[in-house]
Parts: sequence; C-alpha cells; structure tokens
Amino acid sequence: MKYFSNRSQLVRMDFHTRLIMTFFLVFMLLAGAVSLLMSSQRTGLDPAGAAVYYRGDEQGMAFPKEPVELLETSHFHLFIMPVVFLTTGHLFLMSAWSSRWKTFVVSSCFVYILLDVAKPWLIRYVSASWGVLAPINGALLGLTLLLCILVPIYEMWFLPQPARTKGVQEELE
Repeated sequence: MKYFSNRSQLVRMDFHTRLIMTFFLVFMLLAGAVSLLMSSQRTGLDPAGAAVYYRGDEQGMAFPKEPVELLETSHFHLFIMPVVFLTTGHLFLMSAWSSRWKTFVVSSCFVYILLDVAKPWLIRYVSASWGVLAPINGALLGLTLLLCILVPIYEMWFLPQPARTKGVQEELE
C-alpha cells in the first residue's frame, strides 16, 4: 500500500518502467480517440442519434438493435472496460493527488462504466429519453479516463525526480 500514498510514486519509477507505462497510456489515448470517432459516426454524439442507433428508425431504414447484439456489446464492455480502468486507475492511484480525489476519480470510472453498459438497454427497451446518457456519460467516462492517463504521464516525466543516494544509484546502473 506504500504506492498509494499522497506522494507521487510515478516519478520514482526507473526509466524503463516509465517508458512501458507511457507506451501503454499513449495506446489507451489512441483507443479513446477511436472510440470517440466510432460514437460520432454511429450516433452523432447526441441523444437523438443514440436513440435512433439503438431503437431504429423506419424513415432512415435503421433497424433496432436485437437483444443478441446488445448482449455482445455488454459482454465485451463488461470484460474490457474494467481491465482498462484497473490498469490506468492503478497508475493514477500512484500519483500525488489527494486520497479523496483518488477515491472520487476511481469510483467515478466504474460508475460510468456501469452506466455505459446499461445505456443501450435503457434506450432500446425503456425510453428513447435515456439517449441523453450517450453524450453526458460518454463525456464523463472520457474525462475520467483522460485523468487516469494524463496525470501519470505528467508525473512520470515532468515532476522533478527525487535525489538518489550514491549507493542506490550505483545499484540501479
């Protein structure tokens, strides 16, 4: 648990660990950008577009999503999204942010994941009004992912490194 204190543990990582973590986080940024692009293409990032995407539209000849399609999407999201946030969240927990903010950001991530999985079902089977979840929850989920990515990158590369004693530095080389 020493890694989850209020001092940044990220800046204390050796160069190669910071490097691989940074590559991972950059790929998570790219994945987030692709996700945003896909959502934009499918729904136009607005509530009405989300309702049409999931509920269908006879005039636009769009078919409603079938239960098996929603199950596939839910299955994939329930597996991959918690793993992504587990990894990025752990790195965020190693930051110098306060314990209160860490708890808020990490808890928010998982609430937004749950809403993201529930959103298609609510839109398709309850009411098109739930389409409002698409842009709002998408923005909040994206913001928390951005925090979990950018804060560690900043602290790993831009915070001053703590001074090391000569004996410790010799061991690392």
